[in-house]
Amino acid sequence: MNAHAKIADTPPALGTVDDFLDACRAQRWFVEEGWVTKQTAVDGLQFLAERAGYESEFGVDQMQLWMSDAFAPMPNLPNDYVSSLVRDWEMDDSRDRWRWTGEPRPVRAGEVKRPATYAPAASTIDAFAYVVQLGDPERLTAWLASHPADAPHLLRIYGAQHAGA
Repeated sequence: MNAHAKIADTPPALGTVDDFLDACRAQRWFVEEGWVTKQTAVDGLQFLAERAGYESEFGVDQMQLWMSDAFAPMPNLPNDYVSSLVRDWEMDDSRDRWRWTGEPRPVRAGEVKRPATYAPAASTIDAFAYVVQLGDPERLTAWLASHPADAPHLLRIYGAQHAGA
């Protein structure tokens, strides 16, 4: 049988205004996800408001105000709020806490932890080259003693540069 569907003369009860506002927020989500256009969402909400009798009860202007509020842009939050929110989240997560506490970063499953390679700063290498250029062994010895972490690397660099000489 191919009879037309009968539409009720009286609209079904569609809930309270809060339900309509929830529907507005839901339609915003569909628009943001790209599932429907904004025009389609607003047309559907307009139809819903008409069927529920909200337009005659509250007026067209109030219905459009509620819909426009639901689709209004989200407020821009201050940058410090966003960064403090991210910091709080990371502090609550043991996997990310190291970013703020100075703890070593935890090794994740399947990750191979490699030792960090150390290299002296370019300014330290330049200073070492200057002290070497002075030709004063006592000054060079004193300078290297004041840079104990850099000395092995600097001497390796020096040896590599003067190996062919």
